[in-house]
Amino acid sequence: MDYILAIDQGTHASRALVFDHRGRTVTSQLLDVDLTRRRPGYAEQDAGQILDSVRQVTAQALQALSPAQRRAVGACGLTTQRSTVLAWRRDGTPLSPALSWQDTRGAVQVDDLKPRADSIRRISGLPLSAHYGASKLHWLNHAYGGGDDLWLGPLAAFLLHNLADRERCRVDHSNAQRMQLLDIHTRDWSPALLGWFAVPGDRLPGCTPVISDYGQLAGCGIPVTAVCGDQNAAWFGNGTAQEDTALINLGSGAFILAMQAQRAVAPELLTSIAVSDAHDCRFLAEATVNGAGSALQWLQQHYAGGDIHAHLPAWLDEETSPPLFINSVGGLGSPWWENRLEPAFHPERATHTLAARAVAVAESIVFLLKANLELLQRQGPVKCLRVSGGLSRIGQLCQKLADLAGLPVTRCGDSEASARGVAWLAAGRPGHWATTDGAQHFQPQPDSPLHDRYRRFREHLQLQLETCPHE
Repeated sequence: MDYILAIDQGTHASRALVFDHRGRTVTSQLLDVDLTRRRPGYAEQDAGQILDSVRQVTAQALQALSPAQRRAVGACGLTTQRSTVLAWRRDGTPLSPALSWQDTRGAVQVDDLKPRADSIRRISGLPLSAHYGASKLHWLNHAYGGGDDLWLGPLAAFLLHNLADRERCRVDHSNAQRMQLLDIHTRDWSPALLGWFAVPGDRLPGCTPVISDYGQLAGCGIPVTAVCGDQNAAWFGNGTAQEDTALINLGSGAFILAMQAQRAVAPELLTSIAVSDAHDCRFLAEATVNGAGSALQWLQQHYAGGDIHAHLPAWLDEETSPPLFINSVGGLGSPWWENRLEPAFHPERATHTLAARAVAVAESIVFLLKANLELLQRQGPVKCLRVSGGLSRIGQLCQKLADLAGLPVTRCGDSEASARGVAWLAAGRPGHWATTDGAQHFQPQPDSPLHDRYRRFREHLQLQLETCPHE
């Protein structure tokens, strides 16, 4: 095939890109989408706005091609934010907001299920958490489940149902797993998990391999041949990744992915489905940092004073003694899985400048990544890091990561790793997929003050966890 369309629906934007047969970007379109937090623990998006934005960027990307190029688009891949769920009617009309992966309104049910945490992890590959879909689907079924004309499920299934296949409702294995209702051994909904979370299985989409025939895009007839969660897709941004490399995708949240060894991963980490087809399934070990770009957004909302993203590179160069920031924005992810801590600076002083606070937040992201890398390196050798995503554009952040991890860091030439990865899957995993031009390399340098701040960060975080009252 000559061209591949990739649709990438993320937390803050919908994108559509067209790649040529060697993996080079031909055109790229983007539209922002909104996220609202109307009360603590709630993070919602307008599902109708998301669907409209996907349709718009797709039309714009195809319109940017010549007629001959449009006729030569042979496949489409769809990648979406994971663990985001909603309820919709069988005609495709959304009934509820999309409950973001950051939404933890199901925490009460999760607390009640803690005695079953080990069994839930063994079946699903995921530690018990309100960030995954199950408890939110339970909440949606209670709030909207009065009639039979209802689907519940991940955002990917809702988009597929509206964009490509109105006759059936399906979802890929990678997004299905983030519902915490999938048995990773059978790759189908688990009767035990459905029962424990009280989610009706007949209202969920059918589970399908990542690489499958998902129908054709309405209006243009392009076959949809791969659907994948965004972080899973990012793993394949440069084609097949090396086994001694870890990928860090820095978006609203940060995710660290590495090939999973045959033995089970550390209990604090995740088992994630990388890709599946009709014959095989491959897994990744995954770590999660909830507060990456969303932590900087939190800072912008709480400490107004200019465009933080625009000034952050210079501030990272200039600030040499920032405070510490306990980055629990969205809850602490791996390896703690803790929602009790409030984000806070240490020490908290009114005299801290916005620049110092911004650097503290940025460094906290690196600190949380480092803590998870230490666990991943116990599972198998990690000799280098590959970074992608919006925050990877900040070179100073990449350098701090290299310095603290003591590993070389390669930044992808473009930040659209998820779109490139799902395009590669949709194209049939070609062996000649191009490495992106303009990759930058960061070699580790000595930085004793940074290592000292990391040590103090771990000590203070542990103290906060030990003294935080239980609910």
